[in-house]
Amino acid sequence: MTFGMAVLKEPAGLAVCRMAMSGYDPERSAPASEAAGSAQAADTPDICYYDEAELLGTIRRDELGGETHIAAQLGAARNLDERMRLVRGMLRLVGFSELGYLTVKLDPQGRPERLYVPRSYLSVNLAPHYFAAGYHRHDPRFSWALADNSPHVWDMRRLVEAWRRAGSPPGMRAMFDEMRDGGIGSGLIFGLPIPHTRLRSIISFAAPSEQAGWITDSVVVQSLTLGLSVHQRFSAYVRAINRRESAAELSELQMRILGFLAAGLSDKEIALRMHTTAHNVDYHLRRLRQKCGVTNRTQLAFLAGQLPTS
Repeated sequence: MTFGMAVLKEPAGLAVCRMAMSGYDPERSAPASEAAGSAQAADTPDICYYDEAELLGTIRRDELGGETHIAAQLGAARNLDERMRLVRGMLRLVGFSELGYLTVKLDPQGRPERLYVPRSYLSVNLAPHYFAAGYHRHDPRFSWALADNSPHVWDMRRLVEAWRRAGSPPGMRAMFDEMRDGGIGSGLIFGLPIPHTRLRSIISFAAPSEQAGWITDSVVVQSLTLGLSVHQRFSAYVRAINRRESAAELSELQMRILGFLAAGLSDKEIALRMHTTAHNVDYHLRRLRQKCGVTNRTQLAFLAGQLPTS
């Protein structure tokens, strides 16, 4: 059986961030929420597990985007077991032993608020225990994935060097031990935003080798192809969950306003329909933008169009 993982032509200027080449400085590279100290990040994010089968009827086909060859193969799998066999086969062809996928919901300050974890892609490398133990507060890989969309190559030696430069936070020794026990020594990680939301997905590849020299640009390109194909499907599932949660948090009045907004009505037209003032509508729209984590009317209208109608 073939998996469509032919070696791809490497694009010019491939943005791969390798620790040995980037002069990584943990304090300078960490997001502001990390630099503010562990006291602000003391809370563990909530974790929401989900199953593919339970969400199939709620995803919108237009959110899947233009399918890659690999995404089409994954979508054509007859069941979850067959899809996972495809993914494992593709991973072996590339050289990795594990693929992890999760989505982070960020609070207005940019801190992890909730995790959405597909049960079929539970990862030793980014397991829920990783967050419960607080490793994400000091692990530069997590900071990279939140900060930009570039793929970052890492290995155990370079992680340990970064840990020492950061002052050797004591809790991280346990993470290194767990990684070695789990057969994780090197890998690739990157993050991608889900547009018009406060959601950011993280895709992580891992392998037993403790040296990253084998992760060439060709390996990176093939890994990105597989990771983006997985993201294409699972971001649609997470959008469906986010819509359901957003609707549950909105009042009946707010839902009516969003419905009119999605229909293209102006503030004045919404006010006439609701027998109120345009000033009052503007107030509620400002509150809705804040609650939904968007910055303008266009983004809010886009989100309003995604909410369930019943």
